[in-house]
Amino acid sequence: MNEFEIGKSVLLKLVVDEMPFALVLRKTFKKIDVDPVTKSNITALVGCELRHHYIFDSLINRFISESIEFEKTVYLRFYLANHLFLRRFKDAELLALAKNDMPMTEVDDLIKFIDSTNEYIPEELDKASPEFLSLRYNTPAWVIRMWQKQYGKGVVFKVLKVNYRQSIASIRINEKEVDINEFLSKHPDYSKAPVDGMVVYQGRGNAKNLEEFKENKIFFMKMATKFILDSLELDPIKRVAIYSETPNNIYLELLTRFGKDYPLDVVINHTQSLYETRNVAKAMGYTHLYIYEANYENLLTCISKKVNVFICLPRSSTLDLLRSTPDYFLRVKQEQLDTIIQEEFKCLEECSKYVEVDGELVYMIPTLSRKEAGNLIANFIVKHPNYSLIEEHQFFPFESYDSCMYYARLKKMGENE
Repeated sequence: MNEFEIGKSVLLKLVVDEMPFALVLRKTFKKIDVDPVTKSNITALVGCELRHHYIFDSLINRFISESIEFEKTVYLRFYLANHLFLRRFKDAELLALAKNDMPMTEVDDLIKFIDSTNEYIPEELDKASPEFLSLRYNTPAWVIRMWQKQYGKGVVFKVLKVNYRQSIASIRINEKEVDINEFLSKHPDYSKAPVDGMVVYQGRGNAKNLEEFKENKIFFMKMATKFILDSLELDPIKRVAIYSETPNNIYLELLTRFGKDYPLDVVINHTQSLYETRNVAKAMGYTHLYIYEANYENLLTCISKKVNVFICLPRSSTLDLLRSTPDYFLRVKQEQLDTIIQEEFKCLEECSKYVEVDGELVYMIPTLSRKEAGNLIANFIVKHPNYSLIEEHQFFPFESYDSCMYYARLKKMGENE
């Protein structure tokens, strides 16, 4: 198979089978042995198509047919991705492949159109409409419609503009192990973050290749997450528990603060996170890091007694991934949102049972949705009046912390009657 055939196979798995981008690439390159340059070419070509998927849909529907099978459009999509944006391959080869699958006259008409203008979105669409913005920023129209209703058109436009750019890689420095100024001097592509003890990186390469990362002296963490943890009244002699259905390094942050012997209960319901956490715990000798695999309905089997702070990170719509994961827009579904919210509420309720009086329940979700955020917390307090809201905040990606994280801190005042 050549790189275009492999790329087609990858894109079909992403779009038709709705498999995650990283998983498809990993499985494909494990099965088909290709050199690093070919891997890079395939990843770039498929990634470029995904980042402009909706506008390619629009062009193909206008000039070819709305009913044409997706499989037959793949090489034309690759041609458009390369011709308009990537410019890494020879157009003629991709065009020949496209014309083998599609009517040549219609393909020629489409190419004449894109070569005659820089405006590919239909003129009749209102530039403030969700339909126009969906094509312009490659975001589901239903998400834009929801955001406009909840936050207003001005906020949404700023979110979409930022989401169209790559998110900032932010890294926590364990300052007990690494002097942050020496790190910055040694690695000039990094700079101080607006949050203490963190740096940001916007160059090429991957922090995972740094020795400090391999030794777990630095680790990935969102700036908003560090800000939230800084706001908590954490006491090193009082116990903390974490329930997580989403990747995070909160346990590393707490161990960085309080030492490797700090007792910590971490309940994980996320396969990759469970595997990585266990590996880190073993490598670092974290003998008092108690790791459990369970869903929120089985917390009773993991948490032996109530804790002072319980951090709850349930599965959410995770709309923060729209900017960092090129295929997430294909997998986030409007019809799933109500079910997700119901599960978030149940998860929060279960975690609340293991908080001692005067302790805190902390709810964190990497998303932008009032139904999952403030509305859910308000409903929780109505049902559980023994909890009061200390503070809540929605981060937006156009702000300095580069995130759409929401969090709420709830204080337990007594047992629920």
